[in-house]
Amino acid sequence: MQLPIKAHYATVAMLALAKEFNAGDLVSAKSISIEYGIPNQFLVQILQQLRSAGLVSSSRGPNGGFKLDKPPHCIVIADILDVICPTSPNLPDGTCSNLLNEVVHDVWRSLETLQQDFLKGQTLDDLLLRMQNSAQPMFFI
Repeated sequence: MQLPIKAHYATVAMLALAKEFNAGDLVSAKSISIEYGIPNQFLVQILQQLRSAGLVSSSRGPNGGFKLDKPPHCIVIADILDVICPTSPNLPDGTCSNLLNEVVHDVWRSLETLQQDFLKGQTLDDLLLRMQNSAQPMFFI
């Protein structure tokens, strides 16, 4: 299943903020936009949504920017997607008229549950660790 590009951008932005969490630095939307190729106006809208949901905070001014409101190990990817894509796929309401429809409906619901469980188990810290492991040089003999 494909997620909207907005969900991808939101996750990238949150990961960029997670990288700076321990330093306590504010990160400007413009710097995230430039470094990760996210359209600035779109990114600002995304960050405002995340701020309204209490996942990030912001400060204005020349040294202003955004930062995570919670440590990266306390934010799961599902939290981000719940803000950015709050509705689940358009599935029938479960009042299926025949067995074929019921079976297909059950498959989609199971997939949705598996996806949600996976995303609830992935923290920003987990993604940072993946980044660190991918960035380490490999030595061959």
